[in-house]
Amino acid sequence: MKKKVLVLTLILVALSLVLVTGELGAQAKKRYYYIGAVNAHPYFLDAWLGINYTKKALNVDITVLGPNDYDTAAEAAAIEQTIPKKPDGIMVPLWDSAPVPAIKKAMAAGIPVVVVYTTVPDNGALGYVGLDNYQAGYDTGMELIKRGGTSGKLGIIMNAGASNTEAKKAGALDALKGTKWELVVQAEDKANTEVAIEAAKSMFNSHPEITGILGLDSSSGTGLGRAIEELGLQKKKMTIIVHDREDVTLDYIDKGIIAATVEAKTAIAPYLAVLMMEDYNKRKKANDVPISVNNWDSGVLSFPQFVYVGSVIIDKSNVKNFLRKAMPKATKP
Repeated sequence: MKKKVLVLTLILVALSLVLVTGELGAQAKKRYYYIGAVNAHPYFLDAWLGINYTKKALNVDITVLGPNDYDTAAEAAAIEQTIPKKPDGIMVPLWDSAPVPAIKKAMAAGIPVVVVYTTVPDNGALGYVGLDNYQAGYDTGMELIKRGGTSGKLGIIMNAGASNTEAKKAGALDALKGTKWELVVQAEDKANTEVAIEAAKSMFNSHPEITGILGLDSSSGTGLGRAIEELGLQKKKMTIIVHDREDVTLDYIDKGIIAATVEAKTAIAPYLAVLMMEDYNKRKKANDVPISVNNWDSGVLSFPQFVYVGSVIIDKSNVKNFLRKAMPKATKP
């Protein structure tokens, strides 16, 4: 009888260990959130590629939330709704300051937040991982000089007011200082392809003197290319430098209508953000980097303020390497 009780006890202990181990295994996969806006825009295909890669490479769960349109108030509300779930971290792009109070609330609750892709000052997050938008704009201006010379009549098409495109514009105009490029028109595309087409057509019709164009958001390249085709301006001598990699934009590069696009290394940002949050979660408080006697009491965040992913120039020489059909399938997580 004693043997039977002993055997039964050992079985129960073994089962308990299996259950506990299984529970620990389930808990081992950390939970992160990407909470954005304009999630339906083709620009974010590269973000989904990066997030799906990160989930596999780092064995984490990443949930994507936020509106499909440009609604930063809804983005802020999604952050607020995520805080009670106590995730291991949150990634957030910031086009304006609307989500900042929610970010600060999450940080106060002990949830690390990293801003990705675009940022605003005093955002309250641990840090920023993404494009240096000013530098990307500067590179755009230098690319115009390289391909179109040091003089001409310039048009800019962009999503005015968004923090990233305003920074790009500032960088581009600084790059053109000291040249004879004259800005004659700025068109508004609201980061919407249909709006971009009409804005570009209006720009071409009202300013036929334009010899150079900078498109500073993801919709501008497609809008410019479509407008040029619809107006029959394919033979007009212009140097066009745009941003990002919509397939239609790449097609216009292949056709020679657009000279080049400045493309951020978008897919790497989620990987770097989660990698650093994983490290931060492991060492915060108990084993933190000795920047001060006590980083938490000192208000020191042992996390880099800015991590810039850089950009690449896509032109006719390498465009085929960036076509979607040659890339892994980009599905929203």
